[in-house]
Amino acid sequence: MKDRATVLLVRHQSVLLVRERGGPWLLPGGTVGHEELTIVAAIRALHEDTGVAASAAAFLFQQPSAHHLHHVFRIAIPDDAQPRPEAGGRFRDLSWVEASQLAHLGTTPGTRAILNRAIGGSARDTRSAWSHSGAHQDVSTGTGRRWR
Repeated sequence: MKDRATVLLVRHQSVLLVRERGGPWLLPGGTVGHEELTIVAAIRALHEDTGVAASAAAFLFQQPSAHHLHHVFRIAIPDDAQPRPEAGGRFRDLSWVEASQLAHLGTTPGTRAILNRAIGGSARDTRSAWSHSGAHQDVSTGTGRRWR
């Protein structure tokens, strides 16, 4: 089972999904390199997949799938950032998808499990990762920050 850094990028109650031509919708991310930190892999993969640089990142949870152990990170990007498929990259399409529309999309079982856990999981931090449109409690200072 390979380690995969998987990115949950939420803006206005929508999550960013990517896909290869005609393939299933996925969360951005990629394989963790040898001796690479999973958080570094998540930030790198987001930039490779969308051209967007992260402004903050936080680990949410691990989720096993058929072929990967997903290390899921909530990543914030600047408000004015416009994710797009990178020229020559592996993904052809990007889409901001509202939570109510996720059931109608073709996704992999791993992506579906991660989204279900993030949307309606029992842990307080995974619920807030989705439902509060990016509100994040800063662990070090206890102050609230807004994520997009």
